[in-house]
Parts: sequence; C-alpha cells; structure tokens
Amino acid sequence: MRNSVALFIVLSLTAGFVACSSDGSDQGRDPAQAGGSAGWGAWSTASGGWSGPGGMPGSGGTTGTAGTVGSGGSGTSGGTTGSGGVAAGGVGTGGLLGAGGQSGAASGGTSGQAGASAGGSGNGGSTGGTGGGSVATPSAGCGRTPTLTSGKHSIQSGGQSRSYIIRIPDSYDNNLPHRLIFGYHWRGGTSEDVDGGGSSGYTWSYYGMREQAGDSTIFVAPQGNGGGWGNGNNSDVTFTDDMIQLIEGDLCVDTGRLFAMGFSWGGGMSKALGCQRPKVFRAIAVYAGADFLSGGCDASSTSPIAYIGLHSVNDPTNPYSSGEAIRDRFVKNNGCTPQTPPTPQGLTHVCTKYQGCTPGYPAEWCAFDGGGHSPAPVDGSGDGSGGGDKTWTKPEVWNFFTQF
Repeated sequence: MRNSVALFIVLSLTAGFVACSSDGSDQGRDPAQAGGSAGWGAWSTASGGWSGPGGMPGSGGTTGTAGTVGSGGSGTSGGTTGSGGVAAGGVGTGGLLGAGGQSGAASGGTSGQAGASAGGSGNGGSTGGTGGGSVATPSAGCGRTPTLTSGKHSIQSGGQSRSYIIRIPDSYDNNLPHRLIFGYHWRGGTSEDVDGGGSSGYTWSYYGMREQAGDSTIFVAPQGNGGGWGNGNNSDVTFTDDMIQLIEGDLCVDTGRLFAMGFSWGGGMSKALGCQRPKVFRAIAVYAGADFLSGGCDASSTSPIAYIGLHSVNDPTNPYSSGEAIRDRFVKNNGCTPQTPPTPQGLTHVCTKYQGCTPGYPAEWCAFDGGGHSPAPVDGSGDGSGGGDKTWTKPEVWNFFTQF
C-alpha cells in the first residue's frame, strides 16, 4: 500500500510541473463609419487566456500535501496546476495554481486536481489563471451575492452624480475572478454608444472586445461630463477610482487584470489613466488619441504600464504626431528600445512590437494608411467605412490584453 501511495505522489507531482484638439470633429458621428469618429463591434474567439475554473471536488485524503505549483510556460501556454494531496483520512488539500507563462497569450493554467485517496472530502484545486501572466487576484466581491446588474447605474463622485453602464457575463460566477475592461467614448459620444456598438451593433460593442470575450469579462462604459473627458482637477480619474471601488466590492474581479481603452478623447482619458493609475490598470489601448487630451501626465509620470496605440498616418483630427507623443512616453516608461516604426502604405496597417521592454510591460504601435480619424479601419478601405464588424483592430487589441 505504501508503495502504491508513493507512486501516486510521484505521478501527481510530475503532472503538476507540466506547462500546459481640438477633437471637435468627433461630435455626433459614428467612429465605425466613413472617416470614423464614433461607435463600433467585436470578433471571434481569441487566442488569449481565459479564466480557468476551480478544480472539481474530490474524494480527497486527510492530510495530503498540496501539489506544487506548475511552472509557467515561457511562451503561450500558462502552467498547469499541481495535483491534489494523497493520503488516507480527512481532507486532502487541492493542488495550487500553476503559474502562467511570462508572456504567454494563450491558455491559462488549468484547475487543480482534487485530493485523491479514501477518507473525507478532498478540496479541489484553486482557480486557474486567466491567461499567460500571473495568478488571479480576487477582489472583495468574490464569493458574495452581487447587487449590481447589467445596465445603467449612477454613482456619487466628487460631489456629482455620474453614470455608467456595466455588462456582466450571463454566466457570471461569483467565485471566478473576471477581467474588467473600461471603454471610454469619444467627444459627443455616450456610454450607450460604447455599450451598444453604434451602427455596427454587438460586433463593435466596447470596441469589439465584448464579442471576443465571451463570458470571461466584465465591461464598463462610463459617461463623460459634457460629452467628453476634460478631467479637470483629475475628476474623471477620481470617477474611475470610485467605479472600481464599487465594482470590486460587489463583483468577483481579478484586480490584476483591469484595462482601459478609448477612441479620440476617450483615448486621451485612457492615456491619463496610464499615467495616473499604472499600478491599478494592467494595460491601456489608445485609439487615435492626443497627448494634450484629458491631462493627467507630467514629468513625474514615469511608472511602466503595458501600452498599445493605434493611429492613422493621415488622421485629420488628431495628427499622427500627437499619437506618437503618447507612444514615445510609454515606450520610455516601459524601458523599451527606441525605434522608428515603419510607415504603412497602400491602405494597409503595420503593427510594431517594441523590443527590450521591461518584462511584463510591452509596448505596441499600430499605424494604418487610410481610414482617417477612426478606431475601426479596414485594410483596403481608404475612408474607414468597413465598420466594426470587419476591422483588424479588434483581434489586435484583444490579443494584447489577453497576454496578461
């Protein structure tokens, strides 16, 4: 019997190590349409990691030792979890989480195996990682019965009543830490435009992220004061802080996987959060932003944050150089090797991934020819009229976010 148990432990531990400024032209327009300035959609299933479910209950042994942490893959796959404890009697402890790959963009760690052997009930393994980065960090709302529901809500912030729309997955699990993405609208846009996807509908909801995310992600579309993000006295950053505090206290959020994205003035707001809240947000996506929009950045804003920028070389509203200024700020903050990205021609796009960046803080720049001031360009379309259902920006940004 001892030999059998010993053999089981060896096999279990072996399994545990397998690496499984004028921004005026935005007013009242749909950015997924010609010359783009407002509204959008989504894509198909991404290659990014997903939140792994917890291990299933086992028959578990009593004093079984938890499986060791599986080491993360260095490329795409997250590490698998350790095997559950093996021993006779009471409760066996489930395997620990496998560590995700350093820069993996595919599958997250799988759930731990239940404790094996006769006796009391074994605890299943902890929740698997949501993608190739680090293990999920659950918010205070995990395990609680939520009071928030999908739809429009209001909150007091800075002495004002502010509003936002939240989208909670239909299959929401209050024990599973979810990714949280904020989508900021353009000048003259609304939270309804971001949530509904404008004329492209669901395919461009939250800049196309909602369709790609399936049920893995909670989305928030805040409403700016006066149709924009002036961020006077940092009021819009404070508004974001207040939403995060409320949502993380009520819903199960992975506090290590918060993301901000936005187009034009919304891109400026995402930039401001990258400067002001680099330890709160894991990454930002800036579509056709400008460095002077929404403020929030100064000489003291030097902390790294993962960054992806997307900008047309012939943007008539926020010049290409204004996007380059944002890009160069985060390239420097992230310790990346400076370079001059290639300029696309012939109604195509080129995405450049910077080298030498501080581990965990990549920077990517996607330039495109044609499309004008738009977050939803389509290769071969000079006016950006392809819409949110066809644009290449959706998978590019989704893959960038889900590498963490």
